Amino acid sequence: MPFKSEPTDFKPAHFAPGNDTPKPRRKHNVPLIIAIVIVALAAVAYAAGAIVFSNIYYPGTVIAGTDVSLCTASGAAERLRAASPAYSFELTGEDFAWSYAPETIDDLIDVEAVTQGELAKNEVFIWPARLITALLSPESEQDAIDTATAPDFSRFSSSFDEAAFEEELGAAVDAHNEDRSGTFTPTGAYDPEAGAFTPEHARACKKFDRDEVIAFAKAHLAALSPTASLDELGEEAYLPLEGDVSDEQIESACDAMNELAGADLSLKMGGAEVARVDGALIAQWIVLDENYAPSIDEEAVAAWVEKLADSLDTVGTERTYTRPDGKEITVSGGTFGWKVDREALAELVSSALADKQTGEADVPCSQTGDVFTAPGERDWGAYVDIDISEQYARYYDADGNILWESGVITGNPNLGQDTPTGVYYLNNSLRNITLVGRTDPETGEPEYETPVSFWMAFVGSAVGLHDATWQASSSFGDPNAYYYCGSHGCVNLPYNKAEELFGMLEVGTCVITHQ
Repeated sequence: MPFKSEPTDFKPAHFAPGNDTPKPRRKHNVPLIIAIVIVALAAVAYAAGAIVFSNIYYPGTVIAGTDVSLCTASGAAERLRAASPAYSFELTGEDFAWSYAPETIDDLIDVEAVTQGELAKNEVFIWPARLITALLSPESEQDAIDTATAPDFSRFSSSFDEAAFEEELGAAVDAHNEDRSGTFTPTGAYDPEAGAFTPEHARACKKFDRDEVIAFAKAHLAALSPTASLDELGEEAYLPLEGDVSDEQIESACDAMNELAGADLSLKMGGAEVARVDGALIAQWIVLDENYAPSIDEEAVAAWVEKLADSLDTVGTERTYTRPDGKEITVSGGTFGWKVDREALAELVSSALADKQTGEADVPCSQTGDVFTAPGERDWGAYVDIDISEQYARYYDADGNILWESGVITGNPNLGQDTPTGVYYLNNSLRNITLVGRTDPETGEPEYETPVSFWMAFVGSAVGLHDATWQASSSFGDPNAYYYCGSHGCVNLPYNKAEELFGMLEVGTCVITHQ
């Protein structure tokens, strides 16, 4: 019979009872591995960066104005010493400027201590953010020393002469304070640009507080700041105004002074402005009482009027002019010129203050010249120039054109009868008169009685120009003739020249006699 096998239950070895599904093979987690690697590299880079920036400065870092980017502390010290120009410090404020520059940086700071100390503050744990900021903004420099923090005076080197620094800056502050009153005054409160008294201008009279300014400057110097402004100190930079005047009192006084100072009057002489009664001048006349109420000091006004009149009067003063032929002449004495009427000027100013007058007004004068420029200068137009040293006379018009000239004979100096020098008016012009000398005490008769045809007086009625037919024609214009044939003081002329001049001159014309 045929062979017949029995069926059997065959199961692979890896099958277990009750588990008919095959197990999957284990796979690796690639993203996780990559993340771990990146984190590890970042940690290494971060640690490396922290180590690097523990030893070098960030890009764009400066110390005392010197770029120390990516330098070590020792490298930064070398750069500070080699910097050109060397570090300097400038302190500024209202109308104030002062600068300081050590000969070398070592004369100011302990360079090694500063560079190492500032590098130690490098904030290495945030170096990525600091580096990115520096790289994205390469044009902006960041000073390693923070000036906003409390000053570190330990930065100063042992060779820094702190006393000399304080003395020099203190002297500059003292010099600046000399121009400030430190008090509330009308003149200090007047602002010429605003044309008014203002509280702001009054407060500008405050003096700098010497100690505060020095302390402020030293703090910035310790921080190696290149500049500092006293504006940062505000009111702490100044001493209070003397007298403990309050802001309310200052404002009230300024308002009251503006009421007093409404005049703005231009005072003129000969068309030229010689003074101006305005707020700036009136401020000098205002006085404040114990409550800071203002009033006009009448004595101060009167003193100003006298001083102005003295400066404007030209009669008898020394004046210098250049004759058209080039000769420069200085002469004093005489009667010609300007003379201020002081009483009338005082009344004019008083009325201008009371009425708040504006515009122009002529200075009242009891006597006037032809023109007015300035004291010491020519104040005449046409004039007769009598040169005693040359024994020659010339008549010029106001523009310097010569209209007449002649040789003359003046007073005899050997007899004490010199022709008076000075600047005079022609005060009389007569025909056919007799000149009468002084009475001789012994005889009771005049020393002389001389008829002349043309008489042109300029020193009272005693001295003038006239014809002198008794003189030799050769003597006129001879520089020495007047020593032996000189007159009693008058100016002798040839007949025809006297006639010519008589027909040209008017009373009031200027006559100048000089050596």
